[in-house]
Amino acid sequence: MLALFFACKIKFLFQNLRSKRILALVPQENAQSDISGTSNSENELEDEVYNFQSRASESSEAPSIDSALERLDIDFSDDNYPNTAPTDHTGYDETDNYDDDHQANNFSLTSISSLPTLSPMSNIPSMTPSFIINQVSDSPQQSPCNSTSTPLPNRYTRKRRRQQNSVSKRPCIVTKNKKVNLKFQWSSGRFRFRAELEPDKFENPIPDGKTTLDYFKDFFSEDMFDEICHYTNMYSIQKTGRSINLSGAELRKFIAIKVITGIVSMPSYLDYWATDTRFPLVADVMSLKRYQIIRRYLHFVDNIDTDSDPYFKIRPVVEKIRANCLKVEEETRFSIDEMVIPYKGTKAGKKRQYNPRKPRKWGFKNLVRAGASGIIYDFFLYTGNDNFGDCNFTKEEEGLGWGAKAVLRLCKSIKKKPCVVYFDNFFSSLDLIHHLRNFYGIFSLGTMRTNRLRDAGKYLKPDKVLKTQGRGAFSQTVCNKTKLSVVKWNDNKCVVLASSYADAYPLTKVRRYCKIRKQRIEVQYPNVLMHYNAHMGGVDLSDMLIALYRTEMKTRRWYLSIFSQLLDICINNAWLTYRRDNKRKGEIKYILLKQFRLSIYKALLKKGTTIDAANVQDLNKINKIKNPTRSRPVDDVRFDNIDHFPEHGKDYGRCAYCKKGFTTVFCMKCNVRLCFVKDRNCHYNYHHRKP
Repeated sequence: MLALFFACKIKFLFQNLRSKRILALVPQENAQSDISGTSNSENELEDEVYNFQSRASESSEAPSIDSALERLDIDFSDDNYPNTAPTDHTGYDETDNYDDDHQANNFSLTSISSLPTLSPMSNIPSMTPSFIINQVSDSPQQSPCNSTSTPLPNRYTRKRRRQQNSVSKRPCIVTKNKKVNLKFQWSSGRFRFRAELEPDKFENPIPDGKTTLDYFKDFFSEDMFDEICHYTNMYSIQKTGRSINLSGAELRKFIAIKVITGIVSMPSYLDYWATDTRFPLVADVMSLKRYQIIRRYLHFVDNIDTDSDPYFKIRPVVEKIRANCLKVEEETRFSIDEMVIPYKGTKAGKKRQYNPRKPRKWGFKNLVRAGASGIIYDFFLYTGNDNFGDCNFTKEEEGLGWGAKAVLRLCKSIKKKPCVVYFDNFFSSLDLIHHLRNFYGIFSLGTMRTNRLRDAGKYLKPDKVLKTQGRGAFSQTVCNKTKLSVVKWNDNKCVVLASSYADAYPLTKVRRYCKIRKQRIEVQYPNVLMHYNAHMGGVDLSDMLIALYRTEMKTRRWYLSIFSQLLDICINNAWLTYRRDNKRKGEIKYILLKQFRLSIYKALLKKGTTIDAANVQDLNKINKIKNPTRSRPVDDVRFDNIDHFPEHGKDYGRCAYCKKGFTTVFCMKCNVRLCFVKDRNCHYNYHHRKP
C-alpha cells in the first residue's frame, strides 16, 4: 500500500509540472506581438516563417526570447509521450507524420482565442511570432533552447529525405531557355518585304566522259569498300575466330546483287538460287553459301568499341555518305521533311518509330533536307533530344522547340545564300520563320497550325466565313515590323501559311474540280500557295524514287536496313545529278532510273576485274620461234598488259610467234605481226606466255 501511495504521489507531481510547462508557452493576455506591427501583409509573415525555418535548418542560434523562457527545461519523458523519438540538430522529429509540403506552403496560424483560458496570465512570458507559429503546429518539435543539444543517431528513411529536400534545403531554381518574345503589329495592308530569287545557276564545270559508276562513287566512295571489308573480316574473327577473307571485288559483287534485286524482287532471297525460280543475273555472280556468309558478317564498325550513340553500328557509313552529299553543288530552294526507313523488327528498341500516316508505318525516322529536284543534300537520323548535342545553339534557339532546332541544324550546312526553305506545320512557327531571315539570311515558307499563330489568328477571317465565300477565298494579315505574312486560303478545307518573303499577291488562277457543277472551274490562287506547292515536294520525290526500286534487306540486324536505304539514296542522287548535267549540256534524252541501276550493276561486276584465259590454247614448242632474227620489244613492254590492241595492216607477212603462220594483223603497241584466227590466238599468247 505504501508503494502504491508513493506511485500516485509521483504521478501527481509530474502532471502538475507538465501543466506549468504548458502554461509557460502561452503568451500574456495583452502582450505586444511582432505580428501586430505596422504591416500585416501575408508576404512579410511568410518571409518571417521562411527565415525561421532556414535558421533552424542551418542549426543557428534560436531567436531571442524572454529570460523566463530561457530558464525553462522542458523534458518530455517516454512514458508520457510514447510516440516521441529523439530528434537531430535540424529540429524535426523522425516519427513526425505532418506533411512538410503542406507546412511549407500553407502557413495557417491557430487563433489565440481558440486556446484554453489558463491562469495566471501575468506570469506567461512573451514570445516571437516565428516561435509561436512552430509551437501551434500539429507536430511536436524540439524547443529552440535545446536545438544545440547533441543529436542522437536516427534512421535515414524515405520520409527523412523528403523532409530534408522540402524544408532544410532552399527550393531549386530551374533556369528555362530564353524564348523569343516577338511583338507583332498585324494589319491588313500589303507586305513590303517581298523577295524573288533568280533561277538556279550552277558554277561547277560540266564533267565530260563521266560514267554511271563515277556518278555512283561520288556518293558511295571507293574508300568505303575497303573500310567495310576491314570491319567485316574483323567481326567474323570476333565471332568465329577466323576471317571470311572478304575482298573489295567480292564486296562489289555483293552490292551489285543488292542493286539488281531492287529491280527484280522476289519473296525471299533464296528464290534467286532456287531451281524453279533461278535468276542468272544473281545466281551466276556468286554462290548462295558465299552470299549468306557475307550477309551474315557484314559490319561497318568495330563491335567492341561501344558508344552512347544509338546508331554507332552504322554511324561511319552515315557520316561518309552525308559528307559526300554535302559536296554536291546546291540549289537555292530546299524542302525539309522526315523520311521513314522501313523496319518492322523489334531488335531496334526505341529507335524504331511508328507513324500511322506513312505508307510504311514502322521504321527509323530520318530528317532530310532535299532540293526541289529531289537531290538529298543533308540528313540526320532521329534520336530524340540527343540529336543536337553537337550543335551550338543560342539560348533563343534552344527555346524554339525540337522541330525548329531540327530545321536550324539542317540549315547550318547551306552554302548558297540567299535561298528559300520550305517545311510543313510540324516544324514551322512564326519565331522560326523570323529567326531564319534575320539571323541566317534564309527565306522560309511553311504551313502553320492554328495554335501557333499568336495574335495573327484574330486578324484572319474564320473558317466559316471563308467557306461561305466559296472555294478560292482567302484572308491575309501582315506584320511589316517582323517581316512576316500570314495567309489563310479555302480549298477543300482551310489552310494557313506563313512566309518571310511572299504573300498572297499577285493572284493567279488554278483549276479545281467542282462537285456541284461536275466540272473543273477556275479559282483564285494566292502567290504563297504557288511557291509552296512548286518547291515543297523535294523530300517526297526522293522517297518516291527510292520506293520504285527499293533494296530490301530483311534481317534482324536493324542497321542493315539503314544501310540499304543509304545505298538507294546514293543511287538516286547519282541519277539526279546525271540528269542535271545532261540538262546543262543541252541533251534532251537521258537513261531512265531502271537502266541507270542496271548499268551500275554491270560496272560493279566487270570494272577492274581480270578474265580467266586458261582455255586459250598455246602452240607446241616445235612450232614456236625460238631465235627471232628481227628485233622484238623488250619484255617490260611486251608483258605489261596495257594497250596491246590488234589492228589489220596492208602488208601480208610472217607471224612473230609461230613458224608457219602468215597474217596481216599486227599489235599497235609492239608493231609486230601476230596471228589472230580461229585455230590460233598468237596475239594473246605472245603477250602472256613467257618463253
